[in-house]
Amino acid sequence: MHLPLLDPADPASIDFAELERMVDRFLGRGFDCFDTAWTYHDGHGEAALRRALVERYPRDRFRLTDKLPTMLLESEAQQEAIFAEQLERCGVRRFDRYLVHCATAAFAARAERFRSFEFALRKRRKGLADEVGFSFHDTPELLDELLTRHPEVDFVQLQVSYLDWEHTPIRARACCETARRHGKPIVVMCPLKGGLLAALPAGAERLLRDVQPTWGPADWALRFAAGVEGVTEVLSGMGSLQQLEANIAALDPFEPLGAAERAALERAAELVARAQPIPCTGCGYCLPACPQRIPIPDDLRLCNAGADGRAFAERLAAYEAASAGHGRASECIACHRCETVCPQRLRIVDGLRHAAGLFERPRPVPAH
Repeated sequence: MHLPLLDPADPASIDFAELERMVDRFLGRGFDCFDTAWTYHDGHGEAALRRALVERYPRDRFRLTDKLPTMLLESEAQQEAIFAEQLERCGVRRFDRYLVHCATAAFAARAERFRSFEFALRKRRKGLADEVGFSFHDTPELLDELLTRHPEVDFVQLQVSYLDWEHTPIRARACCETARRHGKPIVVMCPLKGGLLAALPAGAERLLRDVQPTWGPADWALRFAAGVEGVTEVLSGMGSLQQLEANIAALDPFEPLGAAERAALERAAELVARAQPIPCTGCGYCLPACPQRIPIPDDLRLCNAGADGRAFAERLAAYEAASAGHGRASECIACHRCETVCPQRLRIVDGLRHAAGLFERPRPVPAH
């Protein structure tokens, strides 16, 4: 989801030289799990893995996970064509894991309507997927319903970070408890909260460095996620060889957090939550849902940016650039479609109102 890019503004401009170095280093250190999806990098993520991984290494050197894009489904029959194209895009004959991509209640409802879980299980029976699960960003109550309805899934993929553990609507603690109660292994996604936990507010970073001077922000986030009971793997989106090396160092070898470290992390989470009032991860699921074509992730990120002391003029210029050719925050019609698909369960409409008031308010005319 966060592959290296030649042009940060173009998700299709994948830097294959860097990506191949990352794949080589990752496999060389003994890791082997790669996770992709139909929608990643505007549909180019699967083919990128084919070129950088599948075409360069024998099939038994890696495990590959892909996902059924429930957010795009319009019919049950469509799933077969999507799966066939995913195999072709990735250049494989089977997936090690195949997930129903049902991040939110809206996606889950569509998955039930089109019998997506049954579709995935048929692929497992035919040997086209070794394991079947689903990715999930919603309430523990909905998770309990899905696992009760589909006990045959092999695992669940949950958003788990120390910020989501108690301080956001994700309720990661309760979701993990629910998965364990159903006896399902947990694969962690978003341990760095889309990068939010890789660059902490100064106060939070200082607090953590006082406890472990040699650990960076990513070390704390990855160690926390890996130490959760029932977790078998931690997935992290990495956009450079430097990030890859840092993440490997954090977990190889893995050392669970002690009591003092957990206490420090809880205090840091409170500081992060105050500094990031709109914890948007920039996933972009909201963009196709917005009839006004508002660049929602950009607008929300710029609202947060004031907390790190960035000059207002810089943020205003960035807002104008992001709005060029798109809808402005003030053009939001409060249809709430974005909120129904938001994996972070954000109050996006309120956030856009805040952005409009911040960046579009009338400004005094300079005196001559």
